[in-house]
Amino acid sequence: MKFFRCVFALWAIMAATAHAQVSDTDETNRLACKSVASLVAPIADQPAPDDRIRLAGCSADTLYHGVSNKPAFIDARLCAFIEIDYEEHGKLLENLDIFGSVGVLMMVYANGQGVARNIPLAKKYACEVGGASAELEGRLAHLDAIAKRPKSADTLAICDDITSGYMMGMCAAHGEAAATLGRDTRWSALTAKWSPAEIAALAQLRAHSKTFFQSRVENEVDFSGSARGALAIGERNNLEDAFLDSVDAFESGKLPKFTVKQLKSADAALNKSYAAARAAATVKPGEEDFGPLGTIRPDGIRTTERNWVKYRDAWVKFGALKYPKVTAEAWLTWLTREREKQLRALYEGA
Repeated sequence: MKFFRCVFALWAIMAATAHAQVSDTDETNRLACKSVASLVAPIADQPAPDDRIRLAGCSADTLYHGVSNKPAFIDARLCAFIEIDYEEHGKLLENLDIFGSVGVLMMVYANGQGVARNIPLAKKYACEVGGASAELEGRLAHLDAIAKRPKSADTLAICDDITSGYMMGMCAAHGEAAATLGRDTRWSALTAKWSPAEIAALAQLRAHSKTFFQSRVENEVDFSGSARGALAIGERNNLEDAFLDSVDAFESGKLPKFTVKQLKSADAALNKSYAAARAAATVKPGEEDFGPLGTIRPDGIRTTERNWVKYRDAWVKFGALKYPKVTAEAWLTWLTREREKQLRALYEGA
């Protein structure tokens, strides 16, 4: 009993220390934010009546990040003020958005993008962005570092100082839109001179790829942590990027070259890793919520494998049309090796 009393006492001390640290951070943040709360952006920086008409219905986020065009920092700033709808000399009323409005104002004033750099104002908007105590503390410290070395400072972004799994997911989701647009632009350029038959074959392949990728994300990514949203989005982006990169490489003449013997070896390795991954994901009594691989289960791996087989076969069909000099064995070996790597990664280190 003495041992357990000591352990409990140690835990209590650690918990109290952690609570004290959080409280200290909250108080430090409160004082820092209080010192800039009454600041008001210069009238010249705010939108004129004509700007409000011109930018009606705008998105500060889109304008700042240039999702469909190049970044427009000046209009992003003006739009951010419109979104927030300042009245009575800086009283914040509505429409706070971490990626638009106050988030954009924090970044433009921190980085001097389309407006004179103003660190105190950037701090004001950082405080209005809010977030976890550690995130706010990190942003304020980041802004202090920029103030000390403005000429050598890196560009500050809203997701630079995140600390929570929740915010990781939000930042990942925000970045996904730009990533998707970038891929679409690459696909359009890559297939600009393809024949209608080749484009149709690619469309069929991409349909199978989306089914397999979705199955991979849902069944072979561990969702037990708070960063599950970011992990899911990250995995989907990795799969989509790898798919596009592969076609890009093939268009450059870097085509797979494998033999029947290599296919047999790859197939044997795949079967071994498939069995090992399912065994590693097997739930034992008492592990119904989170098994050895978190939320990953043998049945999910099996479902994903079946979707991969359809994806694999669609690749072979597409390859026969688009790159007729490449043998079916070469396509199968390349695809089998890639899938084996995915499965092996599930159980290695488990």
